[in-house]
Amino acid sequence: MIRLTGYIFIVIGALFALATYTGTPLGIDVLWPAFLLIPGIGFHLFFFMKPSNLRAGVLVPGGILLVYAPLFFFSQLFFDGDMSYTWPLLLFGPVAGLMELYVFGGRKKGLLIPVAILTAVACIFLAANILSTQIGGILGVVFLAIGGYLLSLKKKKEDYTF
Repeated sequence: MIRLTGYIFIVIGALFALATYTGTPLGIDVLWPAFLLIPGIGFHLFFFMKPSNLRAGVLVPGGILLVYAPLFFFSQLFFDGDMSYTWPLLLFGPVAGLMELYVFGGRKKGLLIPVAILTAVACIFLAANILSTQIGGILGVVFLAIGGYLLSLKKKKEDYTF
């Protein structure tokens, strides 16, 4: 465990030193997600060194951090830190943590409810972000069609009472 921590510090230190002295754009502004990745790995190591249902709770923050760190790395490297389109992926952090708790913590079926809800919400918002340029037009056509259909229905006597 101590050796692994030493290796992690050596790699991070080498990256910071290379970024500083070679002028590559891998400074703290890009590598800060490593400070989320390290505790995420630590939580998992703590659990997997001696697995038990009592320790399974550390998998929730560990899973969250293991999803957030790569997402933030990706955002920093490719979008200059802008997460305006990828923010729904943040909901998958708790999903990953709760799924790990479900799998390794006794398979309590109640954990699947928030997993399903968060996954559905994340997918809906992600699809809305991806289709954001098209969604207004699609919704407009749908509302026009529904309105036209409602106007084309035969009027019933109760429709005249307002």
